[in-house]
Amino acid sequence: MAVRNQWRDFYNSALRQPGNGLFRVLLADIAVSVCVQRLLEISPAARSLEREEISIAIEDLRIFKSLCRKYG
Repeated sequence: MAVRNQWRDFYNSALRQPGNGLFRVLLADIAVSVCVQRLLEISPAARSLEREEISIAIEDLRIFKSLCRKYG
């Protein structure tokens, strides 16, 4: 179960990382990659809550990356 939910750890780390904008963007890039990997592992036919949460997280991280580049 820990590996399945690893995307949440990267997501939370990226959002909570203070300081250097470049490091936050790097964390966000890693988090997006982990989210996408997990999303691909979930059956497309399965409309699960986790799948929806990951999709939302990916969009959050894309916005976060854009803001870090703009203000970081």
